[in-house]
Amino acid sequence: MSVTSPFTPPHGARLQRLQWLEAGDLALGVDVAKGGRIVSFSRNGEEILTPASVHPDNYGSTLWDSPQRTWDWPPRPVLDTQPYLTSREGDTLVLESGVDPSGLQFTKRIRAEPSAERIELEYRITNRGDTPVHVAPWEVTRTTGGLSFFPFEAAEGLPETDLHPVIKQDGICWYPFAPAVLEKGRKLFELGREGWLAHVGSGQRLLFVKTFPVTPLESFAPGQGAIEIWGHDDALYVELENHGPYVQLAPGEALSYPVCWYLEPLPAGLRVGVSEPGLVALARRIAAR
Repeated sequence: MSVTSPFTPPHGARLQRLQWLEAGDLALGVDVAKGGRIVSFSRNGEEILTPASVHPDNYGSTLWDSPQRTWDWPPRPVLDTQPYLTSREGDTLVLESGVDPSGLQFTKRIRAEPSAERIELEYRITNRGDTPVHVAPWEVTRTTGGLSFFPFEAAEGLPETDLHPVIKQDGICWYPFAPAVLEKGRKLFELGREGWLAHVGSGQRLLFVKTFPVTPLESFAPGQGAIEIWGHDDALYVELENHGPYVQLAPGEALSYPVCWYLEPLPAGLRVGVSEPGLVALARRIAAR
């Protein structure tokens, strides 16, 4: 399925390696040769994800296994950058990685739902090894600077946050993108509440909302948060990150982590700014679909 899109394929790749899904005015593109990575998410051609022209390696949206301390950097190539096997099951795009030396295998099931104007994703992590592993799913979505916000719950024991400025008011955590203080990468760690994370891109009138199951504090992967925001060195982009529960998988066992994506136009006259109640109300209406 093809759609009109301003997306430029990374590293001169041909369009044939892309798989597209549509839901009303939404279009989502997946690069099956680059880790089954989501490389485009747009509404009427207006893109929300950062392309490879911003950073040659870190662009679009991907899935990692958490915690990061089990692989340090870079991410596992078999899961993050190498080709995925691709098939269609009805209206669902199914992407399957190879088996990483760690024994982990990723499956990504992606479906467009026009009636709700959303993209439905199910991430599966399977232990194909011979010994039990502890792991959590970690969705990492790169987007432009702007305004990020989500409901939070105060908690002790989280890793230290060094991302600034962060404003917490009336149960909502706000991060207004501040390039001047991103001379190096900085991160926010929080305990999420209500199961959504929202973002308005710089200069855009679109609200990007991700919904996912709430992960309680006792289920966090070591050294991580349920919701994380990372500002890239030199302010190239922002990462909107959500983690599922940290569990033990016996050989042959798998976990499932469902996520939904929305991209909605802002009503005329709605102000974009910290503590704007109209933004929170709109995000909550979208998340409740």
